Amino acid sequence: MMRHTLKYLVASVLISPLAITAAQADWRDDYPVVTLGATTVENQAATIDRFQPLADYFEEQLGVEMQIQQASDYAAVVQALTAGHVHLARLGGSSYAAGWIDSDGGVEPLVVPAELDGELGYHSVLIVRADSEFESVDDLQGRSLAWADPNSTSGYLVPLVSLREDGIEPNNFFGNTVFSGGHEQSVIGVLNGSLDSAFTWTSRGDNTGQLRMMMDRGMLDRDDIRVIWESPLIPNPPYVVNGELPEEMKQEIADFFMTLHETRPDLAEAAASGRTSGFVPATHEMYEPILGAVQELRDSRRQR
Repeated sequence: MMRHTLKYLVASVLISPLAITAAQADWRDDYPVVTLGATTVENQAATIDRFQPLADYFEEQLGVEMQIQQASDYAAVVQALTAGHVHLARLGGSSYAAGWIDSDGGVEPLVVPAELDGELGYHSVLIVRADSEFESVDDLQGRSLAWADPNSTSGYLVPLVSLREDGIEPNNFFGNTVFSGGHEQSVIGVLNGSLDSAFTWTSRGDNTGQLRMMMDRGMLDRDDIRVIWESPLIPNPPYVVNGELPEEMKQEIADFFMTLHETRPDLAEAAASGRTSGFVPATHEMYEPILGAVQELRDSRRQR
């Protein structure tokens, strides 16, 4: 009897790992390459430098290759994600909302980075040169302003809605408004004096965001710019997946991110674009206020 029991236990030990491996291999057979869509919040070389070590570690941990697919703007990443050409992407709240609306709920938020204090949000900020005379939004009447991207949450959607709520129609109030092409371009424009002001993003204490990324790369001395307006808290940019991916695949990718701070805190910070206490699950409900703002903006454009 004992020999039979021992034989059963040995067989279980031998068979179980094989069975688990086979089950886990299913999605890998269909997705030998996972594509990460990256937007140009930094220049192309900096984006690759940021994400390639993460991609290498992803392959080491999950056994499939991760390829970085860079796009010129948020809209291109959203389109690639909803079409299935990109499996995973880090999007701002408004880009996620746009993708969710356009795909009829076909994209899903997966994980979101938490700040050092556990907060799950950041702020849109209006910046000017520290040596300028501008101290408030009112001081910028007739001057130049840069938006980052039409699909940017902090670089367009939130500040546009906020300004209009305060009775300011940007096209009439500012002397000139432009889309700079990205957050980095906006900050550089303010620094070199070609722009009087620009909207970008940062978190409390500049732990994450465009300012933190540029400071870390030696591109920005924080004392050279001044923040003259700050938005209410905006939910942090989530990592988003195409909803048609296998559930096991989505869960393993989520687990990879949620353990990243413990195993490779340097890569967690790269993935979060700044300092973080780690990734946590993201839900659609977190972004419903942003979704409402995106839909309202779309409706107002149709009425014109």
